[in-house]
Amino acid sequence: MSNKVILFGDLMSQPTRAVIWFMILNKIPHEFRLISIGNMEQRSKEFEKINPFKKLPVIQYENQTLFESHTILRWLSQQFQLPQYYDYNDLNNRCKVDMYLDWHHLGLRKATAGLFFQKYILPKFGKQESTDMVKDAEFNIPKAFKEIESIFLANGKNNYLIGDHVTIADFSCYCEINQLEALNYDFAPYPILTNWMERMKQFDGFKESHKIIHKIASQPKL
Repeated sequence: MSNKVILFGDLMSQPTRAVIWFMILNKIPHEFRLISIGNMEQRSKEFEKINPFKKLPVIQYENQTLFESHTILRWLSQQFQLPQYYDYNDLNNRCKVDMYLDWHHLGLRKATAGLFFQKYILPKFGKQESTDMVKDAEFNIPKAFKEIESIFLANGKNNYLIGDHVTIADFSCYCEINQLEALNYDFAPYPILTNWMERMKQFDGFKESHKIIHKIASQPKL
């Protein structure tokens, strides 16, 4: 078996971006295997043998196969002895990271990924966006951003979501929010959030992991 982490994913996938960014930053030996969302390869019978949920990302290492990005990020932190990102020796610190990760899916991802899917992905497949789903996402995104600013970033007192050092929570959160740049989303009302985003961009691996989203954002909008 390979001594590298094999990552099955697509940089169009927000969770895939978080995982590969984290591995590049921490110089974790890995091999990226593209599973094209555009070609629906994640729904193939072949990929179903790797992940029966037919979702990205997935990692394989030695005899281990893992899916769900937050589980993967926790595992990488422990397997490669990176407690500064997820402190497995400090229960209280670890639970603070977990609080964000548990909030993430319904608190942020449902709205941000939902808007990106309606505004960008569906038109690519020649399908009409759902007006109701767009309205729901546009209502809930400002709520999520304000909660991140006031609760996790403590109204600017915290440099990162859990305090003054970056954790796996920050990578997961950033990759959800950054995709909205491809939709020309207005971040101006959220200065605390945008300051945190600028800090995140300074970490190694940012450009490589977000090159697809940046390419989309640079394209002329109709």
